Amino acid sequence: MKNIKNKIKFIAAAAVVGTAVSGCSLDMLPLNEVVLENYWTDKADVESVVNSCYAALNENGYISSLIVWGESRSDNTTPNADAPNDLRNLMKGNLKVTNGYCSWSSFYNVINRCNTVLYYAAQVAQEDPNYTESDYRITQAETKFMRAYSYFTLIKTFKDVPFSLEPSIDDNVDYMLPRTSFDEILNALIADIEACKDYPPIRYTSAVYNTGRVTRDAMYSLLAELYLWRASDYRADAGAKQADYRACIACCDYVLNHKINQFRENNFQNANGQSIDLTQVYDNYVYSAYGIPLLKEEAGTVSNGPQGYNSIFGTGNSFESIFEISFTTGTNDTKNTDVSVMYGGYEKKDATGVTRYILANENLINDVPSATTYSNENLFTVGSDYRSIENFHYTGGGGSQEIYKYVVMNNRAGSSSGTNLGKVGAKYEAPDTKAAQSVRSWTSQYENWILYRMTEIMLFRAEAEIELAGLINKNAIATANFTGYHEGASLGTAEDLYADAFNLICAVYMRSNPYVKGVITNNYMPKLSDYDALEKYEKLLMLERRREFMFEAKRYYDLVRTARREGNTSQLQQAVTSKYGEASSGIVAKLKLLDFMYMPISKSQIKINPNLTQNPCYDDEEESVKN
Repeated sequence: MKNIKNKIKFIAAAAVVGTAVSGCSLDMLPLNEVVLENYWTDKADVESVVNSCYAALNENGYISSLIVWGESRSDNTTPNADAPNDLRNLMKGNLKVTNGYCSWSSFYNVINRCNTVLYYAAQVAQEDPNYTESDYRITQAETKFMRAYSYFTLIKTFKDVPFSLEPSIDDNVDYMLPRTSFDEILNALIADIEACKDYPPIRYTSAVYNTGRVTRDAMYSLLAELYLWRASDYRADAGAKQADYRACIACCDYVLNHKINQFRENNFQNANGQSIDLTQVYDNYVYSAYGIPLLKEEAGTVSNGPQGYNSIFGTGNSFESIFEISFTTGTNDTKNTDVSVMYGGYEKKDATGVTRYILANENLINDVPSATTYSNENLFTVGSDYRSIENFHYTGGGGSQEIYKYVVMNNRAGSSSGTNLGKVGAKYEAPDTKAAQSVRSWTSQYENWILYRMTEIMLFRAEAEIELAGLINKNAIATANFTGYHEGASLGTAEDLYADAFNLICAVYMRSNPYVKGVITNNYMPKLSDYDALEKYEKLLMLERRREFMFEAKRYYDLVRTARREGNTSQLQQAVTSKYGEASSGIVAKLKLLDFMYMPISKSQIKINPNLTQNPCYDDEEESVKN
């Protein structure tokens, strides 16, 4: 009997030779092909190495890179005093080519493992009758999803990167690859995922598998985002943009229709294999008004805080989740130390207490909201939004703004009784201190990291609808609210597209604002009559995305996508320069260049691979801004 665990270790070790350097050089060094081939003989071999691909998402700083690249550079965060100098400099916009956070090795580690599986799985499919065509298709879908997501993150971060769909196993192949353009990689990823999007199962019976393994919903979610980014290019032809926005909407429809049907079938099991009665946990108001079943957010007793938050980010593997990097909770299992180090819970080795590298920016709440009318002028303008008290701890006066999302396992924001508990109502009240809540200890840092969930698919679709409406008739005015859920293909006019996008945004907003349901006036909600221009819809969409996905490594990439769509960095400049302090004037000058919103290529990687070139806004000899 083969030792599967040793095989995984062998393949994993082989795939990550030279992880300190670039994915186009030492990360992709040729292996001993003869020895490696001996490990690929049957179905069990393929499955074991596919599992190692999933494991690579949990290890080697993959999640911390997502946090640093997608969140720490945004206006949501500020560095803590505990943060290392490289991270503090990056968060100030002071990026050098020697900064350690420029390393992309964890992503090329995943890519090369996936390339290796795809190369040898085809051989096993020919030799082992137990490895069926269906098995092979699932293997392709799983590994191509992980590979595509990794490449997609790299181009969003670095723009042009080395690109190969072949594994580093052949001594005769030169792996000193030059950079491939953003557009060429994006087109290749779309074609690759389109070809296998229907290969994986529609769903598994287990919630852990249904959200921790690649399903069709995961494939369509990734494809929706790929199309959204390709459409968001100011250089693209208007007809091509419209086609890509329509394709994005269609992919979102697939996911949302499946989730609606699953809800109607009341078919869901939690991570422990127990059947959950979805009719008891969903938000009836949101479903009846907007046609999409989302988990309700209302808090009950002290021990029963916001149910949506605690199910999605506390327990994990929720009904709303589509794909998340999962962690199991065995004694010897890998912990999610990336989140604990970045956001909190990491135990200091030389002192008592915990440390965290990243804090919430105190500007998330400019003025503690007490208004009763929604406005696009501030992120949180009314006191009814649960996300203003469950995602971070606002103290005011320049105090420490600790991040709660993921770190607090059982969030009690909005609970109805107790001392100093956050409340949701007519005015803002500060959340409970983290010390009084269920914080994950260092020994239980197993929180899953979510890549896609239902509300993001809703807002992908809303964004595509808004931009498509702008291409059809920028000055159209939606005069009546839609009710229920509408298929994207039925939305032909700009007026209908605007109205449907507005309703999708309101559905997400309403779930997190349950207080509004009991208020006679609807001033707490956005009003359709206030939105009579493309720019107003775009701002509403961006604010809702920022509220909903705060600290989920989405915000900086949203700003990059906006800059690519508009052909300038004005919104990015406005958003991030407020956190740079004295360095802001120098950063603004740099940020006028589109290429400066991307990370530099590590100097060590260019030294190893002479075929690599530097991003044009960075120079080896000087910092972008002096300390």
